[in-house]
Amino acid sequence: MGHNICAIIGQKNIKIDKIKEFALATAFENEFAIVILDFDAMLYLGSKLSLNMDSESENIEWACELSFFISKEIGMQKYAIIQTDYFGGMGDQCASLYEDGKIVVKEKSINEILKKLGVINKEGLDEFDTLNLSEYRNSEYYYWDEHNWAEKKDNMIAGKILK
Repeated sequence: MGHNICAIIGQKNIKIDKIKEFALATAFENEFAIVILDFDAMLYLGSKLSLNMDSESENIEWACELSFFISKEIGMQKYAIIQTDYFGGMGDQCASLYEDGKIVVKEKSINEILKKLGVINKEGLDEFDTLNLSEYRNSEYYYWDEHNWAEKKDNMIAGKILK
C-alpha cells in the first residue's frame, strides 16, 4: 500500500477553532497534532488568503508561506513539515524543522526531524510509528465529502475542501 502525505506536525495544544475555520484535517497522536495538507484544500486557502504557495523545498510540496501562516495561526511555534511519497517500501520521504516560520533543520529523514521536535519513541517503535503516521496514508481520504475516514476516528477533525 502507498503512503503519500504532506503534513505539519507540532505540539497538541493548538487552536481548534482555527483548524475548523481553515477546514484542515487534523489527527491527534500522543502529545502532537498532525495537520494533513490536501492539494485542493491548500490551493483554495492560498488563493483566499493571497499567500504564496511556492515551496522553498524541492522535496516538500507545502514548505511555503501558506503553511508557515497556517502554523502560526493555529498556534504552532515549533513544527515539522513532512512529505512521504512511496509505495511498497520504494520511494521518498523528507522533513524539515521550523520555528516561528524560519527553518531550523532542512530536509532530513522524518525520524530525525521528529526526534528534534521532541517525539520520544515508544519501545520497539521509531518516531514515525510512535506518532502512528503509517495510519495516515493519503490526504484525500480525510477531505472527502462522503465517507471521510476522519469521521470514523475519535482522534481526528475531518477536513473539507471549501469552495
